[in-house]
Amino acid sequence: MATEKGQKKGKDKWKEKSWYTLVAPNYLGGKELTLTPANGEKDMIGRNIEVPVSDFTGNFKRSSAKITFRVVSCQGTKCDTMFLGHSISDDYIRRMVRRRKERIDMITNIQSTDGFRLAVKIVVVTDGKLTSSKRATIRKVTEDFLHEKTNTMNFQDLSRYIIGEDIANEIVEAAKDVYPIKKIEIRKSEVLGIGTEVESHPEPAPEAPPETVS
Repeated sequence: MATEKGQKKGKDKWKEKSWYTLVAPNYLGGKELTLTPANGEKDMIGRNIEVPVSDFTGNFKRSSAKITFRVVSCQGTKCDTMFLGHSISDDYIRRMVRRRKERIDMITNIQSTDGFRLAVKIVVVTDGKLTSSKRATIRKVTEDFLHEKTNTMNFQDLSRYIIGEDIANEIVEAAKDVYPIKKIEIRKSEVLGIGTEVESHPEPAPEAPPETVS
């Protein structure tokens, strides 16, 4: 149907949006993460995005792992973010756990010296079957090591440690006298409580799945 003369055209919503540059926190390099459109700063605060861990470590073998960042503040069209956690793809974990391998899953909470609480999910893989006693001992050694290692770290150091490679190697070393670990991964971490770094920014309510940056 022809448009009536004088009828106003609908507004182009995309033209009304501004493009915002999302920046990683300084403790993870301070690099630009992505550009994203929004109607204003209020739409940006609390938005989550996912970025490959390999972008920060330079190790492309870790392309299956992604970091989640949350926008906490904006100045003009530049938005600062904080580390919110990371995750490893289920496909990678399935490939890691093959036939005749024993898998141990565990979850533990850790806390930084500046008041950030994180949940950490760990998967340990060993060769052959384990007795219930060995499984329990591996769990205890892993959790004890993780708590002892991280209880003197602030949130910035803890964020770098969680996504790095040292953590897995050090747990393997700590558990070697109990049972040789074939492979270990911190398959997921998640910030549960926010400490002093962003305490002036209320924690936003859960929202839609994060944007993914390839």
